[in-house]
Amino acid sequence: MWKRIFAHGLKYDQPNASSKNLILSVLNTTATKREAKDYLSKYTNGSQEHNYCLFFIRDLHKIAPAILSQFSSVLKRLGMLGLRPMFVIPPSPSHVNIQAELLDSIVTEADLRPLHLKEGLTKSRTGLYHSAFSQQSRFFNTGNSNFIPIVKPYVYNEETASEFMTKDVVKFMDCLCQGDIPHIDKFFILNKTGGIPSGERNDNAHVFINLSQELNHLSSSLSHNISTLSKREPRSQNLLHRMEVYVKKDEISSLECEYHDHLEDLLLMDTVLSNLAPTATGLITTIKAAALSSDRKNPLVYNLLTDRSLISSSLPRFKKKGSERDSTGNLLDDHAWYELPSQPVNATTSNSDAVLVTTVLKKGVHIKTYDYKTLTQFNSVGLPREFHVPETGENFSGNVPKLDISKFKSIIDQSFKRSLDLRDYLNRINGKIATIIVIGDYEGIAILTYEGSKENPFVYLDKFAVLPHLKGSLGISDIIFNLMFKKFPNEILWRSRKDNVVNKWYFQRSVAVLDLSIDLNPEHSDKKQSQFKLFYYGNPQYAKKTLRDKTRLREFMKSVRDIKPSWENE
Repeated sequence: MWKRIFAHGLKYDQPNASSKNLILSVLNTTATKREAKDYLSKYTNGSQEHNYCLFFIRDLHKIAPAILSQFSSVLKRLGMLGLRPMFVIPPSPSHVNIQAELLDSIVTEADLRPLHLKEGLTKSRTGLYHSAFSQQSRFFNTGNSNFIPIVKPYVYNEETASEFMTKDVVKFMDCLCQGDIPHIDKFFILNKTGGIPSGERNDNAHVFINLSQELNHLSSSLSHNISTLSKREPRSQNLLHRMEVYVKKDEISSLECEYHDHLEDLLLMDTVLSNLAPTATGLITTIKAAALSSDRKNPLVYNLLTDRSLISSSLPRFKKKGSERDSTGNLLDDHAWYELPSQPVNATTSNSDAVLVTTVLKKGVHIKTYDYKTLTQFNSVGLPREFHVPETGENFSGNVPKLDISKFKSIIDQSFKRSLDLRDYLNRINGKIATIIVIGDYEGIAILTYEGSKENPFVYLDKFAVLPHLKGSLGISDIIFNLMFKKFPNEILWRSRKDNVVNKWYFQRSVAVLDLSIDLNPEHSDKKQSQFKLFYYGNPQYAKKTLRDKTRLREFMKSVRDIKPSWENE
């Protein structure tokens, strides 16, 4: 793999051979071939443009010196891997100077050169804000580009010739990241509690958040939790419940502050990433997780190299940790399949807990779902005329979202590298469509149908396609599978060719895999050769019952096996 990548040599920005050896060592243990190529093209191509990561670290003064020293080593490692840090200190009248001193020490210990900027913003007489990160500012015009900026949360007002600490850190960061600023590729928020909590994951952190899709829901949920906690209402008027509120008042106050920080972190992420390139990534984790020395466990290093989270967000949440074995019988990677603990785990217990406290975020892509059982000229554009239906008052709707059939076909053609026989395909799926999920401007698509008997149908992922240049990026595959699992939580089936390189990824998201060439019904000799495997996803309640029902399994396998591909010239 690496011989091919390095066949023509590479120009490294780093000054010595140890950096090259580090890059090779880390990529060999961490990244896939595609991720390695993406990383190398972005960070080691000899470009004069530097890649920056923006840090926002909460409560740095509360962290043990040993952890800070470990974090300094990670910072040095990030620099050697091609990412230059920039720091913004959270507003706090009592602790800004202390945090500035700590950051100075951390940066210096990492063999980097700190440069303190007291005012992050300048408010002009016209009311406009100018960022200290602007490439027209003094910071970038005086040969200081090799320094690491440490920005205090102050605004200088030109009209009054005075400065003040910002009270609105979201607006402050918004203005700081606007205009002609350096290329910021990552935005890291480090704190004591980690990423945005998820009820589905026992209040451990969300693995991945697509902000374009999930921001409103998550911010409303966090606001509701804050409102509930602020009321300090007992569960009932029972004396014990009222005493409980009094006894736990400090715990409730601490939890309320924690949710305030989570909400602010979420809004900061959305604001900053909105100002950066669409490929920019955000990450929220604990300072302790960010200080881990292992490249496979450290969420910052891992994300730099792969642009993803430590685990996939679309892995079934009920799978057993460490249950997959290789051909020799040894357990594979602990987090290939995993089960969350029944209680939240403290981030100090082990290195592996970085998985549970880290959230990766993207500004992301817009998502549309088309829940039309039948495609007609009234809910789609470019539909062949033979699929048009008679016009009646019932099927007319001027504002109904319409599926673009041309783009629908184009993404499937590009992804599968063959031409879809559109008419044959529409004849097969029309009338039994479960849903069609479209990511962005037809950058990803999933077509799900109802198959099997009319009395007891099942949901089948008929087509799953991502544009070739986006495969593995922006979390599109994870987004689609997460949506599928939420929309059809009981069970979903799909098939894949036996030699498909994606089968390992599919395997991790299924709870059963069957070879469609096996004899489905020995009594009636129903065996046929098939090039496909059947993948089954089901929640524990459904799967336990279904996988013991031979009649149901035969129905699954026969229906899926006998689906005819709809490709031209086949």
